[in-house]
Amino acid sequence: MKPHDMARLAIAGAVLALGATLGAAQLAAQQLPNARTAARELYKTGRNATIIRFLRPDLIPSQVRATLEKAPQVQSYYAAIAISPSEGLMGKSAMQAVNFHDPDSAARAAIAGCDSKRAKTSEPCVVIADFLPKGYAPGRSFSLSAKATEVFKGKYRRARRNKAFAVSVASGNWGMAVKAATIGDARAAAIADCAAKAAKAGANDCAVVSEN
Repeated sequence: MKPHDMARLAIAGAVLALGATLGAAQLAAQQLPNARTAARELYKTGRNATIIRFLRPDLIPSQVRATLEKAPQVQSYYAAIAISPSEGLMGKSAMQAVNFHDPDSAARAAIAGCDSKRAKTSEPCVVIADFLPKGYAPGRSFSLSAKATEVFKGKYRRARRNKAFAVSVASGNWGMAVKAATIGDARAAAIADCAAKAAKAGANDCAVVSEN
């Protein structure tokens, strides 16, 4: 094979690789739901929109359970309560993680916070209860905290393009951008908005979850 033929093949290979990369990026963007589609996956907010699920009733004193049963009146989804079985619900290691975008993230945050405070000789922390939206069922493709849901289904969904919504799964924070010049500008602004809040919680995982 002549040198110029090899050069042409190399150029052609680079073009194909670039095309594949751009195609993958475009496909990834297309997979993000728009505001209307994403809003259909979200649960209701407001009065009587939250329930409490007891995961370890054996670790909850009966008198405390009666109080916790009323907690959904003031505590929105998603949230979790973790304790060390050795220290109990009244122990200083007991931790409540609130305003997360899904139950697993709330549970991880509650356990991490509890484990960081418990005595080294105490049992590892476990989640004893969590707060979920009424009618919750696992498997929905799009999920936000109650506070983020209110904004998403209201101001964000009604806003004009270009727009993007970003969340931090680790911290429960979120950010958005609307009426941007380009979709790229909207993505960057939404991530920056989210990141500024998430950084205060030590998180840096903001990512766009919906656009336009």
